[in-house]
Amino acid sequence: MELTREDFRNYIKKYCDDEIFYRDLYFQEKNHPETFHEYCLNLDRQFISAHRFFVPELQKEAWYPYMEEKDLFGDLSGNIMFSKHYRYTPIFDHEHEFFEIICVYDGTAHTTIQGMSHELHTGDICIIPPHTMHSIGIFDDSLAFNILVRGSTFQSTFFQSLTADSALAHFFAHVLYRKTEGNYLIFHTFDDIRIRDMLENLYIEYLGHEKYSYTFLNSMLIIFWAMLLRYHENDIESILTRDTGSGSMTEILNYLNRHYQNATLGSTAEHFGYSTSHFSTLIKEGTGQTFLQIIRDIKLNQACRALRETKLSNHAICELVGYESPEHFMRTFKKAYGITPGEYRKKHKI
Repeated sequence: MELTREDFRNYIKKYCDDEIFYRDLYFQEKNHPETFHEYCLNLDRQFISAHRFFVPELQKEAWYPYMEEKDLFGDLSGNIMFSKHYRYTPIFDHEHEFFEIICVYDGTAHTTIQGMSHELHTGDICIIPPHTMHSIGIFDDSLAFNILVRGSTFQSTFFQSLTADSALAHFFAHVLYRKTEGNYLIFHTFDDIRIRDMLENLYIEYLGHEKYSYTFLNSMLIIFWAMLLRYHENDIESILTRDTGSGSMTEILNYLNRHYQNATLGSTAEHFGYSTSHFSTLIKEGTGQTFLQIIRDIKLNQACRALRETKLSNHAICELVGYESPEHFMRTFKKAYGITPGEYRKKHKI
């Protein structure tokens, strides 16, 4: 089924039957609170059950408080799902073991993540990692949809595009995988037409179900992620970018990725206008690692890349990534990976 952009825009804007049900329910409660309970009691329970509607007034227990991948994806051979967020759906807190990407297509959406409230606007892309309690509410004509991705697929597709920038990869890994209160990432794209077009292309591909659609979706998702980083790397909001003063954690880690060979705690703190002690605390709270651990990880990631992609000797790689001696490099590498650089290179080639 081939869809045009106009077809898609009509689809996303049109109120489906489920949305109409929720809209009627919302305004009934808002305009006639005194008779709302009686109104709910007179609803067709079989109809509600068949459509899997959420009516809090009739619900005795939490509604889908936790969703496993099998509950949503079932026997689906693909790893990516798209779903329009039904306007006027009653707010309910929930979490799941897959990634959810909330895309605000037009208007405003309100979300709460681990008790922290956020107002999302047109062009905002909010990434919520697994096992994170959250909710979303839209109670007007605003439009949003969700991209749901299996956990393993998220790592293999999204993080594949970050291998060349280990500092930024480290930043995302902390936000998305550490058990920190309020995990989330928001890209503020400000209705960037390039991002909007790509989102439309992704959703159209999903709705079309054409041949090799899942392969297309995986590849397009990688490109979409790269576009977000290319055009909006400095428009990221997360728990790590709220209190970092003159430099966001993204900027700090990008700086370290460029200067890891000779950056020191003191020189980096001075560059961003912090005292050494305060900067050390800031790094630890923002990433969960010390300054030296971050530098070590960047150096090792660059060394692994050189071992995979070049024929440079261990001595040359040692100099390239900034280790003082080949012996120090060998000891650090084996302690981190359990194998020598030579064994790593051989294993990769196999």
